[in-house]
Amino acid sequence: MNRTNPFDEIEQFLGRTAFGGDRAWGRDLRTTDIDVAEYDDEFVVMADLPGYDREEIDVRATDGRLTITAERDAEREAAESGDADRRYLRRERRHESTTRSVDLPGLVVGEDASATYRHGVLTVTLPKAADEADDGHRIDVA
Repeated sequence: MNRTNPFDEIEQFLGRTAFGGDRAWGRDLRTTDIDVAEYDDEFVVMADLPGYDREEIDVRATDGRLTITAERDAEREAAESGDADRRYLRRERRHESTTRSVDLPGLVVGEDASATYRHGVLTVTLPKAADEADDGHRIDVA
C-alpha cells in the first residue's frame, strides 16, 4: 500500500510547488532578495529583479520604509509564426509580481534618493538625514 503525506496534499491544494515557489490562481507570488548596506552618509538597498523592464518597477520611500514593487505580464506562444489565418495551438499567459518592503535603519532624505537598474539588479541609494539631536557643525575660528 502506497501512503501519501497529507501535508503534501494540503500544499498542492494551496498551490505551493515542491521547490518552494508559490502559485495562486495563475499568479506567481514571489519575493525578491535584497541587501541593505549602511555607509557614512547613505543607505543602499540592492534588490534582485531579473527579467523586468525599468517601467515595470515602482520604488517608494515612505515613513521610514522602502517598498519595491515589480509587475509584468508574460506571454508565450508555442506555434511558429507565418500564417495569418492560423488559430492558436497553444498560448500561455501569466502575471508575475513581487513586492518587498524593508524598514530603513534611519531617517533619509527622500527627495534626494536615486535608483538604478542594471543587469537585473535594482540599486536604491538613500541619503541619510541629519539627526534632529545634532548640535550643528563646528566651524573653526582662524
